[in-house]
Amino acid sequence: MLVYDQLRKNDPQLRLLALIVLLAFGVLLVGVWWVQIVSARHYQASLETQSFRSVRLPALRGKILDRQGRVLAENRPNCSIGLYLEDLRPAFDAAGGAEVRRVRAERARLLAAREAAVGRKLTKTERRPYTLSLGERTMLRTNAFYAVASNIVAQIGAGLQQPMMLDPDSFHRHYRITRFLPFPVATNLSVAQIARFEEQLHGILGADLEVQSTRIYPQGVTASHVIGYVRRDNDSTEGEQAFFSYRLPDYRGVVGIEGHFDEQLRGLAGGKSVLVNNLGYRQSETVWATPEAGRNVVLTLDLDIQRAAERALRDRQGPHVRGAVVVLDVHRGDILALVSAPAPDPNYVISGFPPEEFARWQDERLGMQRNRATQEIYQPGSIFKPLVGLAVLEAGLNPLESFLVEPDPQNPTRGAIFVGPQKFRDTVSPGKYDFRRAIAKSSNSYFITNGLRFGVANIVELAKQLHLGERYGLPTMQESAGIFPSLRRVSANWRSGDTANLCIGQGEMAVTPLQMAVMTAAFANGGKVLLPRLVQRIEAYDPTSLSPTQVFPAGQVRNHIGVNPRHLDTLRDAMLADTEDPEGTAYAAFRDFRPRSGQAAPMRVCGKTGTAQKKDLNGRLQDYITWFASFAPYEEPRYAVVVMVESGSSGGGACAPVARDIYASIQKLEAAAERAVVQNP
Repeated sequence: MLVYDQLRKNDPQLRLLALIVLLAFGVLLVGVWWVQIVSARHYQASLETQSFRSVRLPALRGKILDRQGRVLAENRPNCSIGLYLEDLRPAFDAAGGAEVRRVRAERARLLAAREAAVGRKLTKTERRPYTLSLGERTMLRTNAFYAVASNIVAQIGAGLQQPMMLDPDSFHRHYRITRFLPFPVATNLSVAQIARFEEQLHGILGADLEVQSTRIYPQGVTASHVIGYVRRDNDSTEGEQAFFSYRLPDYRGVVGIEGHFDEQLRGLAGGKSVLVNNLGYRQSETVWATPEAGRNVVLTLDLDIQRAAERALRDRQGPHVRGAVVVLDVHRGDILALVSAPAPDPNYVISGFPPEEFARWQDERLGMQRNRATQEIYQPGSIFKPLVGLAVLEAGLNPLESFLVEPDPQNPTRGAIFVGPQKFRDTVSPGKYDFRRAIAKSSNSYFITNGLRFGVANIVELAKQLHLGERYGLPTMQESAGIFPSLRRVSANWRSGDTANLCIGQGEMAVTPLQMAVMTAAFANGGKVLLPRLVQRIEAYDPTSLSPTQVFPAGQVRNHIGVNPRHLDTLRDAMLADTEDPEGTAYAAFRDFRPRSGQAAPMRVCGKTGTAQKKDLNGRLQDYITWFASFAPYEEPRYAVVVMVESGSSGGGACAPVARDIYASIQKLEAAAERAVVQNP
């Protein structure tokens, strides 16, 4: 009432102010009316034709490198075309509605014709075949959606000059389950196809060009068991956002280095929001979380030695060999080569297996998915005799003492020993054997006799110090502990025959080639039981990054066998005789390993061959497992090389030649490295 009284006093300024206020309210009301009433449909249409998509952006996966930085696993850009079905919804709805209306009109025509024929209106029950059920309408719309998408795919194929057809099953499955993800139309585009798409097809409805990262393994099957492989997996990991409209293709490590270090290699995914209009064009996009690249994993493997070991095994035993090779640095514990054959090509896991390769991948007998160097366990046979020999030397055996090997009554040219009623055949001829000759010729009788003489407990105790029957914690997800009896086991229900079997590497024990390499390295380095190292460090993807590097220390001593150095020297001399003495079981493989004119003398190799029987649960012979365990050079050991071949002829015939070729390759690599240092001081 106060304002009204003031206006009645003819105050011109107050009346002007009141008029301005009324005009402002009027403009405001007109604006609200225009927005809410007149422009409502426009804004509603704009809202319907624009939408935001949240897209998960996978991080660049870290590389896997050898000790010299050579690439074992990396990423390659992969251009593809995706069809965003959400953008095609108006076209889908129009095509689906038109198809439903067409069928309804046809049914109505048939209904009218039927009623005219009978001269009356049909009942509700009679009219049912002429009506569209919900299921029929859904099927008609789905088929119409496929027709729309198929036409677009045909246009893309014509533009790329590559005829393309849309698989109906794949399309319907994608539309039913993951319609909010882009449907892949073409992948692995060439440079020419990318140019054609940008020039001719960039504006096509719903289609977009994406550049993604594909995991590749440039070395193929080389070290594939160690590296492992990845599979498609777009799920978010711990620490990432979990809710996205779209997820670009990503990988997850399954086994090997790829599997164990997946968290470090995978990095941290990012995300972006994309605004698109009714034509499928991107209006804008905002990256609200930048992907963080994964970290590189640098291995201890030497690619040159790895290749040399794989080549030696393949050349000597053929392309279908089933075996393993381990090359170990005897002082640092670095695994320089880890071979398992046959080996798969991890690229096939991503790109798809050819039919013959997929059959090999699934063949249980081939065992391509198992790492024979660390995962499969075998009886070691005679390569276990050096451990038995060292144990009995420590227990008081005089290495110069002679032992008479008795002839086998059924085969007088070969020896034999009876332990109770059980006969153990010998591969050596009857006669006298001291420690050196027994190792070189691999006499069963000698080691069974002395094993029984000095007691199985000494052997088990030494094996315990070497950690047989235990895992090393290798970061490959492919490691077995093996089998070895404990002191408690051999003290109860243990027979002399069990001890005899143990002394020749048979019976209640099984090992991995890596375990035998660690054992051999301990004999070479003075008794240090090293923890094998497969990974040197984990470092940032970008070399200029200030991110700290995680280093895995070398030369970690897990234990020390604590034997008399004189006894180790005795064992090493006996193992040298195995390759240099004409009676040695590995002499044939190494007799040409001699210096030639103008060349440096080859490494002097200490070794031990072995052959073990593989039997089934009923005691029937299934196969022979052949071995060669060695180290070199004799004077100053640096390398331990263990070779295992399934179904081999013998350790000396199948495995020793492989090791010989590996040592020859190592020597050439060392000579080349020395020349490089001289030329580039």
